[in-house]
Amino acid sequence: MLKEFVRKIDTCQLGTVGERECLHIGYAALLAIANAWILARTPTMTAGRRPDDNSLDAIESASTARRALKLESEAAVLRSDNATLREQLALRDHALDATTTFFVITQFTAPEPLIVYCNKAVADQHGFTREELIGRPVRILTQWVGSNSNYASDVAAAMRAGHTFHYEDEVARRDGSTFWLGVAIRPLFDHTGRLTHSVAVGADITAKREESRKKEELQHKLLEKMKERERMVIELQLAQKLESVGRLAAGIAHEINTPIQYVGDSVHFLRSAYDDLNHLLDSWREAIDSLPDPSVRAALRLQIAESMKKSDMDFLSTQMPKAFDRIFDGVERVTNIVKAMKEFAHPDAKEQTPSDLNRALQTTLLVASNEYKYLATVHTDLADLPHIVCNIGELNQVFLNLIVNAAHAIHDAGKDVNTGEIKISTALVGDAAVIRISDNGCGVPAENLSKLYDPFFTTKEVGRGTGQGLAITHSILVDKHGGDISVQSSVGVGTEFTLRLPVGGRAARASI
Repeated sequence: MLKEFVRKIDTCQLGTVGERECLHIGYAALLAIANAWILARTPTMTAGRRPDDNSLDAIESASTARRALKLESEAAVLRSDNATLREQLALRDHALDATTTFFVITQFTAPEPLIVYCNKAVADQHGFTREELIGRPVRILTQWVGSNSNYASDVAAAMRAGHTFHYEDEVARRDGSTFWLGVAIRPLFDHTGRLTHSVAVGADITAKREESRKKEELQHKLLEKMKERERMVIELQLAQKLESVGRLAAGIAHEINTPIQYVGDSVHFLRSAYDDLNHLLDSWREAIDSLPDPSVRAALRLQIAESMKKSDMDFLSTQMPKAFDRIFDGVERVTNIVKAMKEFAHPDAKEQTPSDLNRALQTTLLVASNEYKYLATVHTDLADLPHIVCNIGELNQVFLNLIVNAAHAIHDAGKDVNTGEIKISTALVGDAAVIRISDNGCGVPAENLSKLYDPFFTTKEVGRGTGQGLAITHSILVDKHGGDISVQSSVGVGTEFTLRLPVGGRAARASI
């Protein structure tokens, strides 16, 4: 029976080492009881001799001695095994205490789980001694819950499902100080599949979190530098583009200006000569009317009338003045275009200066007329504005981008000059000038509105847009002038851009 008891001790599946030690102690106690029982029975045996002349009490005594010796031997082996087990457990405790990793074993008992083991790192980090934690409910470490109120239920659900529960949060120590904890909790089941224990392995990840935060900050800085570099590239491209356009426009304006002056001077000369010829004809008529001979006077009148009829002088007399007026109007329009091109292409000043936004809009409309004149009718409502401190050359580029985009949107909507409309208005609202440029074109899908100012984003086909126009517009208005830009759009209805510029310029907005 004792051997069977020892076998069960050696082969049993126990939840904790303490239970195994208790069984070893029970075995030692049982051994002592057996020895006492044997010794108690020895004096009651009957003395006498067997037929072979051997003493009966001697035989019984020898048998008892052998049994006692065997039991003592087995007890010695058991004590040796127990000592070895204690040494192994002590070695494991020292090894676990030597690591900075957190290690906790929890037993699932009613009414609440209990801590049956923890290493020194857990106790020290949370401000307890190990003795204060062993055998206590796991809620003594409720600091682990951190800011997650569902921690306990989440752990229980994961344990029942047989899943490892991973958790990271900023948690509190016993003294109220905090640190970042990372922990993995794994369930343990007995041979029947019943959940009995859980093992939690964790660590103080405060330094790791700080390192991660610094890496994120560095990545953010690198991203900002990349965006800044990208913006500088866009601005450089804009500057190069404006410089090229400015030189080309200035050259063209200069080349057009000289011949158009020739045309204008020649038209003025022809108009003056035509007037002189009319005066000469009137003088001849008066001279003929003053002749004394009626017959001669009648003959000359007839001859002049026939000549004028052959030359269609009546038609020329009515149409030539109109032709001169049209020529003068065309020359004036060309002259205005040349002036607008020269203003639009004028080299930008580095400093912001007071400028007339309404005139800048009118100039830009004149320069861009070829983009919209066959697609839309432009309606302007320009209020009286004070001069705005700005870089007018850069704002000309902004207005041009928005007007061209409006014309393209109307074209994409399939409209023409009879149905397409571009509306431009200005107003003074508080300390800001507000410019609205709207169209009744195809509109912008809602998912693209947030991407409008991203560099190189465009919905136009290849060769029709680079995706830089609105990015440049945003950079000029927001970064350089301290203003802002907003957009409202509906697909199939149209788009409206609203620009706000501080009257006093970027410096005035920055000082607020």
